Amino acid sequence: MLKNRYEAVFWGRTPWGLLHALLWRSRGRDVLVIDDLKLSTASGGHRWLTQLEVQLLQELGSRHNVTPLASLDNFLRPATIKIQTPQFQWVTGASVRDNLREFVRKFSVFQTPTLMAALESETLDIDFLKVQKAFLDWFRSPLVRHRAASNFTFTGAPWLAEFQRLFSEELLRPYQKPQDGALAQLVAAHSTVTGQVVKYAFSSYEASYLALRLLSPQWELDERWFERELSRELINLGAHIKRTRVQSWQLWDGKVEAALLDSYEGVVAHDRLLMYGLPATDGTLQCVFNSKVYRGLESFWPEDPTQSLEEPKAELVCLTASRLMGTDIPMMLLEELPKGTRLQVLVEERPGAKPEFYVNEALELARPLVTEALDWPADRWEKFQRGVSWDLWVEEAVENSRGSAISLHAKRSINIIDRVDKRTLKGVQYWGPLMTERFGLLGYLTEVLWDLN
Repeated sequence: MLKNRYEAVFWGRTPWGLLHALLWRSRGRDVLVIDDLKLSTASGGHRWLTQLEVQLLQELGSRHNVTPLASLDNFLRPATIKIQTPQFQWVTGASVRDNLREFVRKFSVFQTPTLMAALESETLDIDFLKVQKAFLDWFRSPLVRHRAASNFTFTGAPWLAEFQRLFSEELLRPYQKPQDGALAQLVAAHSTVTGQVVKYAFSSYEASYLALRLLSPQWELDERWFERELSRELINLGAHIKRTRVQSWQLWDGKVEAALLDSYEGVVAHDRLLMYGLPATDGTLQCVFNSKVYRGLESFWPEDPTQSLEEPKAELVCLTASRLMGTDIPMMLLEELPKGTRLQVLVEERPGAKPEFYVNEALELARPLVTEALDWPADRWEKFQRGVSWDLWVEEAVENSRGSAISLHAKRSINIIDRVDKRTLKGVQYWGPLMTERFGLLGYLTEVLWDLN
């Protein structure tokens, strides 16, 4: 039986909501996870992890005795991210050396004696791990948390310091010729794939973070098994997980007071309500991002069921072009799944213009890019199924043009409103990797760590 009141109710079952609930429960707090079937909890962009996120997750597991985090390697498999444009193809490798070599090979700006020599260095991985640890310590420090700080600079590894400097200069260089935007396209596409954000504006203070992520090997998180183990540990600690729907919310004076569950438990009140997903458009509570939002217009090509099924590749391809970036259809994602191939074309969500309106235009844009990326016969284009993905991407805010100091841990502007009268509601918070403005899962995990205090 559920209780009448909990210190925290986590609305939406996701790996990150379960982890947050588990950390709270380990502190002796009463928590309930509502696995609401009407809540969209798709977060595919956050299952692709770099070494930064992996290290922070493992540290959380060690510090707070969370078994699934301590054994995180069991839920990871090496992955490949491909960025394809008409001008270049960039592919992640299995090591820091592979990724540095890819930069040197594809961008002439990185073809310096120092970086060429680093490719032969025996301390490459050790240098990278030391700088990564120093970055994480700096990123989570009280100095950076409470006020804007100066940029993090690499120390102790001359090749990394040079890479960061060249990376930052090239990323922030004004466009003069079409090829000037190649690195910016790469960073925007990688952020879209691994963080569910569409980036066009970059700052010097995030150059170190971006450089480390792009040099790092990539892993895919097996979310299904990871969620299962987190749920098992939560239940063993006495927490409650309930698969049900929220029938209605009790509101009082602009505040969410309690949930009426679609089950015999009835009304459940809370001290804190944390939203880990997006409610259906006909629900009482609505989540509003004060930035452009994109949905995935989906095409799915099923495989021949008579063929033997093999383990799908942990590979994701992001397709874009300079003519697409900045438009309402900026990028597309191609992924091999167990039962077929999925193409998601990002389409800007606008009032009165449903993503389905863009079907023909989206496919016309996608066809030449997909044809270049894959060796498909022409008739395969006629064998797809259409749909709209639950996934959501958010465009990052443009930097303050006045150059004023910016907090690294600034929150994204997200309001939860009453669908009927459109007023902003108190007593509920949006949580998850999209909550932080520019540091995705890394910023979110840091916020969870601080939330325990």
